[in-house]
Amino acid sequence: MARGRRASKRQKMKQVMKDDENRDFISNLPNDVLIIILSKLRIDEAVRCGVLSKRWLNIWKRISYLEFDARHMVKPLTQLLQSREPRTVPDLNILAPSIFNVVYASNARIIILILSHLGIISTCRIRHFKKNLGLGDVETWVLCLNSKKGVKDLSLECAPDCGETEEKLVSWEETYIPYFPIGIFNTLGSLELTNYTMRWWQPFQGCSQLKKLKLKRICLDAETLNGILKNCEGLENFSLLESTGFNRLVIQKSKLKVLQLQALCVEETEICCMALEVLLLDSIICDAVKMAIFAPFLREFNCYCCSIYGRMLSVKRGKSILQAHLIFSNCFGFFGRPPICKFFQNLSTLSIDLDLTSMLKAMILSIVFKSTPNLQAIEIALPVFKPKNSVRVPTLHLISMFWERQQEWCYCIHHKLKFVYLRGFRAKVQEMDFVKYLIARATVLERITIICSDSMEAAENLLSLPRTSTNLSIDLRLNTKNSMDEFAEHQDRKLK
Repeated sequence: MARGRRASKRQKMKQVMKDDENRDFISNLPNDVLIIILSKLRIDEAVRCGVLSKRWLNIWKRISYLEFDARHMVKPLTQLLQSREPRTVPDLNILAPSIFNVVYASNARIIILILSHLGIISTCRIRHFKKNLGLGDVETWVLCLNSKKGVKDLSLECAPDCGETEEKLVSWEETYIPYFPIGIFNTLGSLELTNYTMRWWQPFQGCSQLKKLKLKRICLDAETLNGILKNCEGLENFSLLESTGFNRLVIQKSKLKVLQLQALCVEETEICCMALEVLLLDSIICDAVKMAIFAPFLREFNCYCCSIYGRMLSVKRGKSILQAHLIFSNCFGFFGRPPICKFFQNLSTLSIDLDLTSMLKAMILSIVFKSTPNLQAIEIALPVFKPKNSVRVPTLHLISMFWERQQEWCYCIHHKLKFVYLRGFRAKVQEMDFVKYLIARATVLERITIICSDSMEAAENLLSLPRTSTNLSIDLRLNTKNSMDEFAEHQDRKLK
C-alpha cells in the first residue's frame, strides 16, 4: 500500500516537472522586458528569436538598439574557404564570385532590416566587410539610418577580409576609402569609426551636436584630423586609438572633458584643453620634451604602456614608448627647458606605470606628491618584465632608505590621500618601504590594495604595522593571471 502511494507521488512530481518544462515563462513577460532582452542580441539573433513563438515574431522591430554583423548574417568567408579542398595556389576565379555574393547578400539584408524596423533606432552598430566600402554600401546605410530612423549613436567597423589579421598595422595601401557625403554625421551625438582610411574631413562638417567621437585604427593625415576636430565644436569626449598618418598631434578644444590617446607615434604632441578632466595616455611614442600638456582643471591622469599594438608599433618604428616619469620630468623642467605642462593643481586621481625600485623614479614620484595638493587616489603598475641590459645599482642601501628619509611634510599624503592600488607587487625592499611610508604618514588613508605577482608571504608583514589612519584596511591579493591577459584586461578597463 505504502509502495503504491510512493509511486503515485513520483508520477505526480514527474508530471509537474514536465508541465514546467513545457510552459513558456519568457513569452509571458511584458513587451518592455522582451524588448530589453532582444536589445542585448545581434540583429540576426533577435530576428531568429521569432521562431520561438508568434508573440516574439515582430518584437525586434521595436527595439531602439540594433547591432549588425555582416559576418554572422550570411555564410562567413572563413566557412566558404574551409569548405573548399586545399589548393597550392588559390583559384581566384572560383573564390571571387562567392565573396561578392556574400557582400551583396549582407548589404541587402541590412537594408531590408533597417526599413522593416518600426520606430526610432537611437543606437546602431554595424560591422561590415571591407568590400562593402568599395560598393558604396556603408554610405547608403548611414544615409538611411539618418533620414529614416533618426539614429543618434552610431558605430561603424570595417572587419578584415579573409586572410587578414586584426592586429595588422594600418597603412595607406590596399584599403577601400569610404566616400561619405558632406555633413553626413552632423545629426549624431556619438560616433565610433574603426579600421578606415579617411582623406578628407568634410563628412564632419557642421557636427556641432557631436559630443563623443572615437577613432580607432584610422589612417588620416594631420589636415584631416585637424578639420574633424575643428568642425566638432561641442566635442566633450574624444578617443584616438592605434591610428597613423600624422606626425604632429594638436588638440585644442575648449569643451573637451575626456581625452584618450593610445598607440600613437608622433614627433610632437600639444594638448591645450581648459575644461579637460580625464586624460589617458597609453603607449604613446613621442619625445618627452615635445609633449606639452595644458589642462589646469584635470582631475584624473593615466599613463601606461599596456597596448600590445603600441609595442608592435614601437618595434616597427625603432622608438621607445613615452613613460610617465619622463612626462613628469619635463613638467618639472628637468631637461633644461622651461616647463610646458600644467595639470597638477586639481589632480585627484593618478594612475601610472612606475618602477619603485628606481631611485630616479622614486624621487620624481615624491615631487609629484608635493605638486598635487588634492591627490586622493593613486594606482601604480609595477613593471611586469625586467628591462633588458639592466645595470646593478651600487647604492642600493640609499634607495632602500629613500622613503624612510622623507621627513618633509607633504599635504596630499597627510590630509588627502585615501586610496592606493599597487599591481605587480613583489615585496622588494623599495616597494615595501613605499607602502610603509604611506601607512606611517597618511592620516586619512582608507584602503591599500596590493596585487602580488609571486607570493603574499613577505607582503603579509605589512598587516602588523601600526597605522596612522584609524580607518585603514589593507587588502592583499595574489594575481592568478598571466602578464599578457593582465595587460589586455587593464587596457580594456581604462578605455571603456
